[in-house]
Amino acid sequence: MEEKTARHYLRVGLAGLDKQRPQWERRENYLLGIQDAPYAPEGVNAEYQALQDQSIANWLALAMKAPVQRMRPEGIRRGGEDGQVDLDTWNSVWQPNKLDARAPIVFLSMMAHGRGIWSASKNPSNPAKPIIRVENGKRVWLEPDPENPFENMFAVKTVEMDDPDSAAGSSLWLPDSVSRGKIQLAYVYDHEDWVRFRKRGNGFTGGTWELVDQGKHGLGELPFVASDINVDADGVPHSALEPLMPQQDALNTIRFNTLLAMQFSAYRQRVFTGYDPVAKDSQGNVLFEKQSDGKLVIDNNGRPIPILNSPGRIGVDRALVFPGKDTEVFDMPESNLDNYVKVYQDFMTTFFAIAQTPPQYSLNRMANLSGDALEGADTTTKYLVKDLQSSAGEALETVCRLGNRARGAAGGDDYSSEIVWGDDAVRPFSQTIDAIVKLISTGFPRRAAFEMIPGATPPKVEGWMTQIKVERDDENDVINRAMRTLAPAARKELTAGAEPMDAEVVPDAASIDS
Repeated sequence: MEEKTARHYLRVGLAGLDKQRPQWERRENYLLGIQDAPYAPEGVNAEYQALQDQSIANWLALAMKAPVQRMRPEGIRRGGEDGQVDLDTWNSVWQPNKLDARAPIVFLSMMAHGRGIWSASKNPSNPAKPIIRVENGKRVWLEPDPENPFENMFAVKTVEMDDPDSAAGSSLWLPDSVSRGKIQLAYVYDHEDWVRFRKRGNGFTGGTWELVDQGKHGLGELPFVASDINVDADGVPHSALEPLMPQQDALNTIRFNTLLAMQFSAYRQRVFTGYDPVAKDSQGNVLFEKQSDGKLVIDNNGRPIPILNSPGRIGVDRALVFPGKDTEVFDMPESNLDNYVKVYQDFMTTFFAIAQTPPQYSLNRMANLSGDALEGADTTTKYLVKDLQSSAGEALETVCRLGNRARGAAGGDDYSSEIVWGDDAVRPFSQTIDAIVKLISTGFPRRAAFEMIPGATPPKVEGWMTQIKVERDDENDVINRAMRTLAPAARKELTAGAEPMDAEVVPDAASIDS
């Protein structure tokens, strides 16, 4: 890659990352529960602010994680005529990179930001085990091809680290006011080459980038793979979280209003009007507190302290009597909190419907339902998961193919492989097993039937098939020994009768098993 081209790609990538960063961080904060506080007038006291903090209930995290928890890759099936599970790729690419644990990170990023990103590279320390990484969409920019926006033309990845050559980055203790030195690294990739740039100082935009290294990555394709959802006709992915953010704000506001009502109007409030507690003489002059020597009692501001009439203590067996003809006493009824609860539940129902989250996730909405009823209520989520699996599966298939290419193994050009997904349907386990037994009884292949069992990974299925073979061999061995024991007695019994029986007539275990 020419330096001029690499620098152009670098500028485009850094500009794209800088432009998307504010909204990306806002979505990430909302996913983590760091959300805008409900509206309250300026200058409210600490009690109001405490209620604002308590009103945040992060339903977005549940809505985003619910479908992700249903997505369980359980194998890779080769393309071609045999269509067998690819144990080699599973054991050499998938398991060494701990993709069982890493894949949900990419799936959640798909939901929150519309895009999750994988990367594949060679492993110099162990060429037989390629490196598959989860990339942060905040730091990786994939530039779409202008002629085909569904394919990416180049990628820019940014990294920030402490500068070991900086005095501020030394091991000496420094005050908090002194910032440590930083090195900014930026990598530019196309389908053949990579180029590394470096810049000292904070921030990726601005400053001078120095080209420090470059080379060939050897994959023949861009080593970054996007896992996108809600892609439009221009190839632009869209977040599933962002349309729900206003609804999350509305739910927080309702909770805030409910807490306010509970704090200030959940009980009857007694109201006194026209009552003047200041004591006065018959001429209407204010009476002041006096010391024993007759001098006025003075407050901190040098003013005399007036005598106050007690309003009395409220109780069921007491009567309150107030001086003054204009004094009135009445009470205000408490707020009806049921109205707040009904509005909140209605908003929750709308929130879950838009998010395609099943109603059983809100536990107060469903109870004592059969498996068929639960399966029916789960239909919308099931279709959402199928859509997500289609998008995520394409990316995982590409990642595994690039992993095979990075290790120089077969499968590097297999464009027809498929991810095997675990069964996410909500149904009783006994129902699943009953269906599998019926399939096998009709001649359906055992291996294919075992792959339908929830949690059946390729190593498990392979182990089950091996155990079946071992048990069958043991049974055949027992039957053969029994036949050899019974054969002489059978011959003796037959020779005592009419016609002798050839020894070959006595069957062995293999023929019985067949």
